[in-house]
Amino acid sequence: MMRPCRSSSENWRHFYPMAASVKMPNKILIVDDIAQNRRLLAELLVQSLDCQIRMAATGAAVLDMIEHDLPDLILLDIMMPGMDGFQVSRLLQDKQKAREIPIIFITAKTDVESKVEAFRNGGVDYVTKPFNKDELLARVKAQLRLKNLQDELRQKNNMLANREEHLSHLVDEKTQTIEKMTLGLVTVLENANLANDDETGNHIRRVSEYATLLADTYGADRTFVKRIKLFASLHDVGKVGIADAILKKPGSYTPEEFEAMKQHVVIGHRMLDNAEIDPMARNIAYYHHEKWDGSGYVNGLRGESIPLEARIVALADVFDALTTVRIYKKAFPVAEAERIILAEKGRHFDPLVVEAFFKRKEEFIRIKELLA
Repeated sequence: MMRPCRSSSENWRHFYPMAASVKMPNKILIVDDIAQNRRLLAELLVQSLDCQIRMAATGAAVLDMIEHDLPDLILLDIMMPGMDGFQVSRLLQDKQKAREIPIIFITAKTDVESKVEAFRNGGVDYVTKPFNKDELLARVKAQLRLKNLQDELRQKNNMLANREEHLSHLVDEKTQTIEKMTLGLVTVLENANLANDDETGNHIRRVSEYATLLADTYGADRTFVKRIKLFASLHDVGKVGIADAILKKPGSYTPEEFEAMKQHVVIGHRMLDNAEIDPMARNIAYYHHEKWDGSGYVNGLRGESIPLEARIVALADVFDALTTVRIYKKAFPVAEAERIILAEKGRHFDPLVVEAFFKRKEEFIRIKELLA
């Protein structure tokens, strides 16, 4: 039988005996003013994860706990008496030692404004009640794995700083470690993105291949081409924070919905910034909806002020969107997609990237057919 949870003033406690392991279980803090909600979440988590659970009913209790011990993840309700979840999140962001703790908001609030506000206040995910248990567990696991990888990478960086006498050796070791961890982070983030949409898998693979072709034809160096192949797949990772009702809407967006959709670039940038990943990944996620003439979002950058990697992924993403079926449209013929891209030369797209596209368009078609 499961042991009862301890109160918020007690130390972290296992619900079940901990198996011998080098790695300690992750610590999860559940914050909800309703005791039954806290207990239901705790039961779900301990039945599926190797974790320690702590619970709090108020924002003040959370701030007190953070002073003594840091959780690896916070599941935070929004509607609480006194200090609401948004206030709690803002105060945590102001604390140096707490700002890297991922926060998943779990709430009955389903309006777009609340979701946007949650991400603006430091949230990494947003789950509405009633939630699907399997989906919640998948999101929790993804955030915990990402946090563990970040912590491990941070430890490696600290080790490197403290051992300057072995600098040459450690730099090589660190480079290999970062490459492995980067691949791990990319896999975690791709999987989180895939959970949103069954069609996403081949889309991100095609965009990655298209971007690789464009970068090579553009004349980028081999290192750049290798990096863009890896990180182009993360261009829409921020969509994990956008409601399915918006992502999968078959019709046109309202102005409010479009504003919410545009937040995916901000969310993606924040996720990748927190992950301490290669700046190219952040640039792609944040700037791939900027346009050459300055009419894109979210910063209205123009021309070469837009990072090259984002200009390349912008065209790769649009070509794939045009030539594949989406919930809101049929696929355009390739010839029509080519006409649209040519018409947007110097407006949406970097003219040199458009020229690179037309030099390799036959290979684009082969990739499209291979990864259909």
